[in-house]
Amino acid sequence: MRLSRIEIENFKGIGNAQIIDLKPITLLFGPNSAGKSTILQSLHYLREILERNNADPDQTIAGGLIDLGGFATLVHDHDLARPIRLKVKLDLTDRQGDERLPLNSGGSLTDAEFEELRLRYLVGENTELQDFAVVEEVGLEVEIRWSEQLRGPFIAALRVEMNGDSVAAIHSPAQAGRAQLTEFNFEHPLLRRITDPHDEPDEVEAHYASSPLEDEVAQLAREVALDRQTTNTEDDQFRIAVGTTLGALPDLDRPLVVDLRDPDARKFELESSTPRVRGLRRLLDELVLGPVRIIRDYLGTVTYIGPLREIPSRTYRPRLSPDEARWAQGLAAWDLLYTDTSGKLLVEVNAWLSGDERLQTGYRLEKVEFKEIPVPGAMHQLFERGLTEDDLGVLQELYAGLASRSDIALRDFEKGIVVAPSDVGVGISQMVPVIVGALQNSSGILAVEQPELHVHPAVQVGLGDLFIHAVQVSESTIGPGKALLIETHSEHIMLRLLRRIREASEGELPPGVIGLAPENLSVIYVENDGDGVRFRPLRVDNEGEFIDRWPKGFFDERAEELF
Repeated sequence: MRLSRIEIENFKGIGNAQIIDLKPITLLFGPNSAGKSTILQSLHYLREILERNNADPDQTIAGGLIDLGGFATLVHDHDLARPIRLKVKLDLTDRQGDERLPLNSGGSLTDAEFEELRLRYLVGENTELQDFAVVEEVGLEVEIRWSEQLRGPFIAALRVEMNGDSVAAIHSPAQAGRAQLTEFNFEHPLLRRITDPHDEPDEVEAHYASSPLEDEVAQLAREVALDRQTTNTEDDQFRIAVGTTLGALPDLDRPLVVDLRDPDARKFELESSTPRVRGLRRLLDELVLGPVRIIRDYLGTVTYIGPLREIPSRTYRPRLSPDEARWAQGLAAWDLLYTDTSGKLLVEVNAWLSGDERLQTGYRLEKVEFKEIPVPGAMHQLFERGLTEDDLGVLQELYAGLASRSDIALRDFEKGIVVAPSDVGVGISQMVPVIVGALQNSSGILAVEQPELHVHPAVQVGLGDLFIHAVQVSESTIGPGKALLIETHSEHIMLRLLRRIREASEGELPPGVIGLAPENLSVIYVENDGDGVRFRPLRVDNEGEFIDRWPKGFFDERAEELF
């Protein structure tokens, strides 16, 4: 699963909608204050909305120096009349079923009488069910508006997509209890009827005349409208009341609450408990909230490493309980190294930190163990009065009972000494969190600002190979696993990636080196042209050359200085 697209409108410096297509490795270039960080901040904002229903955040879950400042600061030109719109798409091609889509990952739809729908297996292929549709992508658009009545922002709309086509939307004014599920796309391939491959063309056309979901929604929604003596809509759009606290975002940890009744149920029955209504509610929950939950969970996997990583102090003690906010300053990486009891992570980090054809920094990390003698204490007292031969047995026993601690230090190969992280150049301490973040065994997004900070150019090129390694799915495959979103000014990282593309294309990769295909690299140039921030994609060919010209003012500096 991989984030494949972000669309942003009326957010910070972005006015008109901008689209960013993402690949396994996406690099964001551009001048200072052009708006590169806006992309990362939009993901933090969307996560705040989906995880905490917080449309007005300052400090975020990601922690660090990120203070969004609330809606009034985030909306473009601070114009409260503008709506912020954020949209993301997730590539699901590597998923073989998903717990967030329980019905359509093999669950039964028989109680809802929807056996004729094509969506029983939304994710993953099943060769025995040739006529079932497979979801390869989900999308979500969130619209946030300011309410003068509330004196704050609220979620005005959620729009859900599957495979690039809309499914439905939830709209709400700035009032409690007014959210409505509407904009059903009954023409969506997932919602069509299953056809018999032996049917004649005219029979197939008749089968597609309507959708089973449309039939059910139409009957039940109209019954609710008639029962209330109201008109459902003026535009013939079906609208179903949805239970939310305020705004268009339901509680994602509960089943979708919709106002449905079965007109065929006997009066003494609880209408909401009939199998028909229960089935339709389950189906709507999965179609509408299933993709939202998947995207929420995915955004929860973001590892964000900020531009200023802290150097562990001499008295550093790791956090034993994971705290993702510590990634922003890089300290979570040191926490992992300290608590890595197997030593596997330390070995992998050292392979990159000091290995040939890698970063070759001249340093390696070592875990140094210490025994601590309490003062005052029994052992301390023995030494204070002076040891005798009779004390050896007691001393050995006391030593075995001493508490121990470990520190992570750096061995300097050139000098042959072990030093604390605070005793070496800043660049080493800045790199360690980036290396650990790239190597940690997790999927999702690794977002890094300025990985090259304080790092020598000879080492920066090695970071390009590290990033290729991080997005590997297997020894020879780069796919929809971990995705890297890198904000950088480093020409050297770029040159290494272009070189690996060229070498892979020409079959000239050095032994043990991983290649890169141009379709797995996205280079985005961010610029502010006076009308707002724009994102300009720069395509790369198989020869590792740019198809599109770099905007004036970037990479031109070298030519100006040399010639």
